[in-house]
Amino acid sequence: MIPIKRLPPPDVLVRNEERWRTAFLEQRANDPQKRPSSRQYAHPDIVSALETMSHHKCFYCEQSTKQTRREVDHYIDVAEDPARAFTWTNLYLSCWECNHQKQPHRAIPTTDCLDPCAPNAQPCAHLVFDDELIRAREGSAQGLATIKKYRLSRPDLDHKRLKQLQLFNKALGQIKDAMIAEGRKHMNEKEKALLRSFRAPDFPFSLMFSVVLERLHL
Repeated sequence: MIPIKRLPPPDVLVRNEERWRTAFLEQRANDPQKRPSSRQYAHPDIVSALETMSHHKCFYCEQSTKQTRREVDHYIDVAEDPARAFTWTNLYLSCWECNHQKQPHRAIPTTDCLDPCAPNAQPCAHLVFDDELIRAREGSAQGLATIKKYRLSRPDLDHKRLKQLQLFNKALGQIKDAMIAEGRKHMNEKEKALLRSFRAPDFPFSLMFSVVLERLHL
């Protein structure tokens, strides 16, 4: 999870939000289990804006949405607040797993968790990694709740983070080999830039690499 700056709402939502909300609330009054139409809240223009915001990554786990099924998630569940079903600030981009395996509000409310879109959001203050394994930094209650709510420690994510770490370690190994061959004690700026690229916002699991580079003093 990394901080995400929300863009202005797409035009399709500006034009239709009030009408969509009114119609949905009328339907829900007759059927309390009624769900909003994904053709509306997950309109291609809305998805495109969310993907731009998140660098084509899940808002929660940071895996690439180009390599996994992605959905538009309601940060505050529709069951908790149906009136926010089409509210721009309540629409987040999620991988299928984070959306469908997350704990419900009654089990872990979002108010207990990190919000990547919150002003001055600092997930790095609450989440840390031991290799590919995610942990709450210094026992952070918010960090722990976030991991539990979105199941960020699930095996499929551990595997995907490990694969990215292997790419990083391969690059680091090649740099070390070059340093030995050339009799250098320090990396050059090009080598540092290569390693730092792993924590770029558009790189999968960039928070994990921020932790790795912090430990390497890079």
